[in-house]
Amino acid sequence: MMEESTQLSLQCFFCFSTQFVLPEENYQPRQGELIQCDNCGRWNDYDSLIRVAQRKGQEWVEEQAQVLMNDFAKQLGKMFK
Repeated sequence: MMEESTQLSLQCFFCFSTQFVLPEENYQPRQGELIQCDNCGRWNDYDSLIRVAQRKGQEWVEEQAQVLMNDFAKQLGKMFK
């Protein structure tokens, strides 16, 4: 069954935590900025984190499109039996 939406979070490259140290609530890191993982303390390149999240989002969209195509093919097959 197709999922209508998903939520992706940035994940530390080292420990996969989704918690980062930010200077204030609702702070939006800028391009080229390093952000520190709140769990392991290591620094992550924000641009790289975004690229990974975008890739995961693209993969999710492709998976959902495949589910839709499979469902469509099944329904079409039932109509022409």
